Amino acid sequence: MPSKLDRHVAVIEGWLAEEPQLTALAIVGRLSDKCPEKFGPRQHSIVQRLLRVLRRKTAKQLIAEKLLGDAATVTPLPGVVDGSGYVGPDPPTAPLAEQAGKLLGAAHQSTSDRHRLRRHSGNICK
Repeated sequence: MPSKLDRHVAVIEGWLAEEPQLTALAIVGRLSDKCPEKFGPRQHSIVQRLLRVLRRKTAKQLIAEKLLGDAATVTPLPGVVDGSGYVGPDPPTAPLAEQAGKLLGAAHQSTSDRHRLRRHSGNICK
């Protein structure tokens, strides 16, 4: 359903750009000066709702501009950024539980291999 304010949103945004601290009552007063038959104290709540939406939109824009501005002024770190200079081993991709099982199995196997080697090497020396 269209709002009475739809035709006046651009004007209200202009007022807010010039005077961001304007209240809903002040805006209703200005609208009633322009169109006394359409606007009065009864329209205060719809103007409040519109102000809330417009201020949130403006706040989001300011935050986005601030973040983008900060990102543009950050000095990049020297060196390779895309990972092409990485010379280490590939990171494991298996689930952690599976990796842990392999590590425990490898530790157990290496221990038993050491025992076998000791026994075997002992036989060779004799």
